[in-house]
Amino acid sequence: MKNLSKFEFLSFLLFKSCLISLLLSFLFLNKNMIYLYEIELLMVNSIMFNFIVYLDWMSLLFMFIVLFISCLILIYSKVYMGVECHRFLWLTVLFVFFMIIMILSPSSLGVLLGWDGLGIISYCLVIYYKSSDAYNSGFITASTNRFGDSMLLLSIVWFSMNGVFIFYEVKLAVFFFILACMTKSAQFPFNAWLPSAMAAPTPISSLVHSSTLVTAGVYLMIRFFNCYNHSMLLCLLLVSSLMTILIAGSAALNEFDLKRVIALSTLSQLGFMMLILCVGYPCIAFFHLLIHALFKALLFMCAGSIIHSSKGIQDLRKMGNSALDLLTKNCMCISLFNLMGMPFSSGFYSKDSLVELLYLNYSGIGIGFVLLLMILMTAAYSIRFIIFLSSGGWIFYLNSSFKLTFTICLLGIVNIFMGCFLNWMIQELDFVCMSKLIKMSPLMMILLGMCWHGVFIKNKKTEYFMLSMFYISTLTKMLSKMILLFMIIMKMMDQGWFESMIYNLKLVSMSNSSFLKKSSSSLTFSSLGVVLVMILMI
Repeated sequence: MKNLSKFEFLSFLLFKSCLISLLLSFLFLNKNMIYLYEIELLMVNSIMFNFIVYLDWMSLLFMFIVLFISCLILIYSKVYMGVECHRFLWLTVLFVFFMIIMILSPSSLGVLLGWDGLGIISYCLVIYYKSSDAYNSGFITASTNRFGDSMLLLSIVWFSMNGVFIFYEVKLAVFFFILACMTKSAQFPFNAWLPSAMAAPTPISSLVHSSTLVTAGVYLMIRFFNCYNHSMLLCLLLVSSLMTILIAGSAALNEFDLKRVIALSTLSQLGFMMLILCVGYPCIAFFHLLIHALFKALLFMCAGSIIHSSKGIQDLRKMGNSALDLLTKNCMCISLFNLMGMPFSSGFYSKDSLVELLYLNYSGIGIGFVLLLMILMTAAYSIRFIIFLSSGGWIFYLNSSFKLTFTICLLGIVNIFMGCFLNWMIQELDFVCMSKLIKMSPLMMILLGMCWHGVFIKNKKTEYFMLSMFYISTLTKMLSKMILLFMIIMKMMDQGWFESMIYNLKLVSMSNSSFLKKSSSSLTFSSLGVVLVMILMI
């Protein structure tokens, strides 16, 4: 233990914690146990401000996924970040700490603490590389998330007006709560910040896009599903999730930046989670959340290994014949097959259940047909991703770092078996009966998407429309520049010249008022004299 570095020591502690979480989740699930620890902080006007720690199989299982991915990323970051890693280490640890607080505390105080902590640390990590692009991306990320924070505060205030400081069903408060979760999980029209957050280092992108920041909104909506289950706002969220999937898929088909393609795939999968929530299946949404966290972390780690080996190149058109070992490329294929939902991969267990339940829901074949088109687009940009990376042929080149390859291979092995394991552990589905054509339709869409992987859009205006996510990214940048300009003007006004100008105006007004006072008094005396003269003459 004395010879371990800080990264390895913290990673070892996180690994022990994740094993304890896994064993406890088994115990809580088998015994149907729930523990709630409530700490009363203060009471103001009959409103109790409590900090609650809520332990059940769902929170413990999600904590296991977060801690397991975090412990691998800490080892991975030691090699990837090099000498710049110490500041990054403590930011990452704080990031995981605030996520754990939000997972374990369903009270509004705990949620707000974890929510704001994630927003602040994510801003610090996005601007980690101090460049103009990083600062612009950080400002877009922070401003969008601050809007979500304000909506969460409004929902908490509205809840507390009813005498309770916990989440429950109140109509207007539910609207603010859903809006806050939409901003955190980058749903339409708040989806521009997620690709912009790619300015952060790749290890933290792996953590953000898998199990922490972007999943916070989805996780809260799963936990408090009963608060809005019968709300009409779910129709609005349904349309928003469908638009998110469509925008992300069309942009990923025309994008050539390696990290942005993976970020857009995250956006698409978040839309799938929100979609299945809107039709009333939080357990399936949670199942897909766990599977997505594992294969998206693996995909980002493989992408980071490519960027690390190619000295920072992120353009897909320059990455054919990448100098990577066969194990890393195989792990990337595993993660992409999970993303597509290839049969008997981990992603298949959650995505196939998702599609079947949408078919059997009240939405019927309409939403199901749109979802099949989205599956086709997912398969198309995934196969396009593989073709760009392997267009120059396979090279059996061993990566110089053992730690990078070890963490990637370990996560790849977990990705192979975890889908079946979680399906056996938490899946609670009744017997689903449907025709053979409908049952095979997702596989047909995957195969069709594997054939259709080319970019058929040649019009530059249409291509820009797709890449800007239906102009949402452009509008968000314009809005952020306007907000930044307003902040700069307010800062200039606070530098002292505004106060001096106000003081000078005050002096001028005072001198003018004294002059007017003297002139008005002299006029008064002269008018009185004229009146007296007229009286004497009469």
